[in-house]
Amino acid sequence: MNATVRTRLSPAARKKQLLDTAKAMIVEEGLQRFTMEALARTAGVTTPLVYNYFSGRQALLKSLLVQEYESYRLKTVAEVGAAKSFDDVVRAYVTSNFDHHAPGSILPILQSQPEIVEVIERHLKKDGQQAAAFVVQSTAKSFKLTKSQAELVASMSSGASIAAAQYAGRVRVNREKTIDNVLAYVLAGISAIAKKTK
Repeated sequence: MNATVRTRLSPAARKKQLLDTAKAMIVEEGLQRFTMEALARTAGVTTPLVYNYFSGRQALLKSLLVQEYESYRLKTVAEVGAAKSFDDVVRAYVTSNFDHHAPGSILPILQSQPEIVEVIERHLKKDGQQAAAFVVQSTAKSFKLTKSQAELVASMSSGASIAAAQYAGRVRVNREKTIDNVLAYVLAGISAIAKKTK
């Protein structure tokens, strides 16, 4: 007789397991079909256990958004911090934008819900302002552009990486090659604008 041995998870590990299971379910089936009962079934636990960790669906989704946003933010900060050149900085931000908007990313799904995104709005604003200021300053310095020109270039560059991620969602493309192409496009565009300002 082969009995299944259940492993008792620590509260932190159980909470993470529930959040990771919820993430996979939402990416696969959509936010509208997600329920606490379906989460319990998929995670192999009882519904009351899910409610021990989260008071309701909205509380769970807010916790999931905080977890995913923090992971995304830390990864971006690490990549920008490791950058050795302006090209590396641009690659880090292009990759960050691309991954945020690519298929399978739960962040845009959760951020589309006003009652959920409120939990990170202050962080979004602060982080966005800091990233924009850094990119604008780096671009202006590297290409001898005015602040206004660098702001325009940064905005267009961000748009290019988001558009590429959306394109990747419609057509199967190689992630690395696509990021390389966006990087080449952005750097060529900045160089062309810098030449016109001389």
